[in-house]
Amino acid sequence: MTARRATIVAGLAFALVATTPTLAAAQQWGVGQPRGDLGRQVLADNDGWASAEGGTTGGAAATADNVFHVRTWQEFRTALGGGGNAARTNTEPRIIYVHGELNAWEAADGTLTSCATFEEATGFSQAAYIEAFDPEGPWGRNDPSGDLVTLQAAAANAQAAQTQQHIGSNKTIIGVGDDARIVGANLRIRDAENVIVRNLTISDSTDCFPEWDPGDTNAGNWNSRYDNLSIWTGKHVWIDHNTFDSGDLPPDALTTVYGRPYEVHDGLLDITHSSDLVTVSYNRFDAHDKTMLIGSSDGRTADRGTLRVTLHHNKWTDIGQRAPRVRYGQVDVYNNHYVQTTDHDWYSYFWGVGRESALYAENNYIQLDPANDASTIIAKWGGTSMTEIGTRVNGRKVSALDAYNAANPTNTIGDDAGWTPQYRLKVDPTMSVPAQVELRAGAGKLR
Repeated sequence: MTARRATIVAGLAFALVATTPTLAAAQQWGVGQPRGDLGRQVLADNDGWASAEGGTTGGAAATADNVFHVRTWQEFRTALGGGGNAARTNTEPRIIYVHGELNAWEAADGTLTSCATFEEATGFSQAAYIEAFDPEGPWGRNDPSGDLVTLQAAAANAQAAQTQQHIGSNKTIIGVGDDARIVGANLRIRDAENVIVRNLTISDSTDCFPEWDPGDTNAGNWNSRYDNLSIWTGKHVWIDHNTFDSGDLPPDALTTVYGRPYEVHDGLLDITHSSDLVTVSYNRFDAHDKTMLIGSSDGRTADRGTLRVTLHHNKWTDIGQRAPRVRYGQVDVYNNHYVQTTDHDWYSYFWGVGRESALYAENNYIQLDPANDASTIIAKWGGTSMTEIGTRVNGRKVSALDAYNAANPTNTIGDDAGWTPQYRLKVDPTMSVPAQVELRAGAGKLR
């Protein structure tokens, strides 16, 4: 579909909705369309991998009785088709307009749940878990096991039933105005195709019940289940003009247990399990450690031929790593702005070159703390090559790849990713990227 045709279709759809009554639930939650009817917009031709092989239209074909305006978490879940797997398998074209803040901790009766709610419901105690599996205590460095682990799984499932929400195929979720937020949720696009998520702040997917893994690094680590947004076996997905953050729990706010950060978050936006044809544009990723993983594990060879992702005009501020970390996929990273301030010390790297990855990075602007060298921008995680063009670091032309190879002469990375991106609207000059991204990226910038 050409951009002109998409505009005409969207205009006709708007006229139809404006003159046709919505279903009772939509009338209860609010009527009328946001200015310009952003819910009917589709991804432009040639705008990244999600525009390939038929494009991405989300819920633009929704009939009037499948247009929803939601103001609570429960209304949001109902609009998507319900909790659990009900929404996951709902494929009707739907548009969901989000007004204000949706709190995923809000129960159906309007009360707020908490971690204690799920502990009381299952008889589990995270404090008892921490006491039992202290590697300095009698348990030692063995993997946790037994009744406490079984009860922890039950408590985790109880939390998931409350705060995890699937998004099925043919859906558009669009924030209204500049204050639309979803807090505390793990949104999951799993086994779904043709999904659009725009103009939302998606914040703080806290896991009440992190698991201790004594074998994760020599010191062990706490690991959590939830990303703010997970794309898992998803296809044709457009993530645009959103803000992702850790809420009140960025890395430096975490407590320490067993001498390790008590990590209650996983990623901000992870794209895994053979997901494919994804465009991530004009988003902000703020104050988080493991920000974006593309690919599942080195051993998941089923990912070969998938994980084609475009990242453009995004801003990454004070993140620790994975912007992105890639396995297997052809990933186009252009015109992004990376900012590392001197206020935080959890920075590790930005681009992770993983197994059989084909990362193509062009005209990205990196503002690096002068205490860190350009050789830290790239980390090698089993990959062999990438393409890098036009990078600037603190205003200077710098090859991050050359800097990495000079610092790691026995573990170098080749300079040819083996492919050239075809799906791009325009590649802007690197020096213009900070101003453009600052002006346009993030939630609240669409009107």
